[in-house]
Amino acid sequence: MLENTIDLFTARMRDIVLKDQRMDAIPLAYLKTLNIPQSLQHFFEQEVQMWIREEEEKFESERFDYDEPQVRMLIDKIFDHLQDNAVFSLTQFNHLLERAIKLELNYVVKPHRTLTQFIFRNSDTVSTMEVYDTLKYFSRFDYYKNALSDYFNSKYLHSISKSQFTDLIDQIDKKAFETDTLETTLKTIKSIMGAIGEAQQKDIVDLSVDVLYDALSDRNLADYAEKAQKAKYENEITTLNLAEIEALLRDGTMPRAEAEVAPATETAFVELEDIEKQAPDINVDEIEVAPATEEVVLQEEEPEDDFDDMDVAEEAFTPSVEKTSPPVEEKPAVKSNVASDLADHVARQIQSDSPLEDLNTMVVGRIRRKIIKKLFRKNEQSFLDFLNMLNKEETWKSASRIIDDVFYENEINPYSKEAIALSDIIYLRFFPKDKYVGEKSDDVKWD
Repeated sequence: MLENTIDLFTARMRDIVLKDQRMDAIPLAYLKTLNIPQSLQHFFEQEVQMWIREEEEKFESERFDYDEPQVRMLIDKIFDHLQDNAVFSLTQFNHLLERAIKLELNYVVKPHRTLTQFIFRNSDTVSTMEVYDTLKYFSRFDYYKNALSDYFNSKYLHSISKSQFTDLIDQIDKKAFETDTLETTLKTIKSIMGAIGEAQQKDIVDLSVDVLYDALSDRNLADYAEKAQKAKYENEITTLNLAEIEALLRDGTMPRAEAEVAPATETAFVELEDIEKQAPDINVDEIEVAPATEEVVLQEEEPEDDFDDMDVAEEAFTPSVEKTSPPVEEKPAVKSNVASDLADHVARQIQSDSPLEDLNTMVVGRIRRKIIKKLFRKNEQSFLDFLNMLNKEETWKSASRIIDDVFYENEINPYSKEAIALSDIIYLRFFPKDKYVGEKSDDVKWD
């Protein structure tokens, strides 16, 4: 649904970063000087921070005290210097850029789902400081950040569980939309359309009905989401402009069939304040979430090198690329020749002329066992079917669509360490010139 927007935005960011230079590596310091969204810069900064944390773990020894103050000070200076001079290979940059843009646009459309998955990607309880740090990844809908911060401070919270966070984010939007539901909804939709328009470099955009439905249902605006579904299935509408969306949500007026819909024009609703400029006033004192309950979960012990103990007959997990209702694509936007040529140049730089490797030989060892256990619910055959499906693809773009669809259909958290590791290895199949993905895979701590 957002595929075209993601592709255009990614190509434009590559254009800004690479310009006319034939760069084989991109320094973090250079990225921070460019006119790219702060959220994207932060994404790359956080990636370097992860590298630093991995390096810090190496400074453990029974022979030496690396925590001695003077030694610690010198180590910190070293890491500060390394961070300032961190460099991304071309393959690393392209892969991380695509991931960052997907994260940002998914958040714009579905903030509840995206925040919950991203914050709790590896644990069901996190510190509130981790939540603060994670929110820096996102550049829109600041009222979430402000309300969460106010709530944490007022309740003196130091940690929060996934169930508490889900309840809290639901209540924040309930408060945000309850005073004037229609106006706040239209502000939100305008902000979403603004983000998509910015990505496509267009002042006015139509919004896919699928995207509209996702945005409304994610925010628990069930009545409005139902109207969007009715417009799609009963009236066969695929896209709407802002005026049509307002009429649909206000009184249920169904737009004309798509063939009769006039191109989007400047509407009477441009005077509507954007939600970024006039955020909802949320009184967090009226919000109360249930205290976290301490659940005792018995973890099944799995021998590191014994694969036979897995119960592959457990609950079936069938990857499916085709949805019950096929997604409706956005109206194609015109891609500039510069962006298109740049994308082709980048692909040639990082792709290989060799035949594509079989994923069955790439996903191996401990990672393979953990992926089958955590992502595929111990169903090895479903995992093999998934890999074989991807083995038929000739491009990362088509493979990426399959990964997104299968993860979504089977409620796999795409930000979990197992999901990231799997997508990284699959990416390497199409761009094998840089072995950064997968080289350190067996060194990853799989708790």
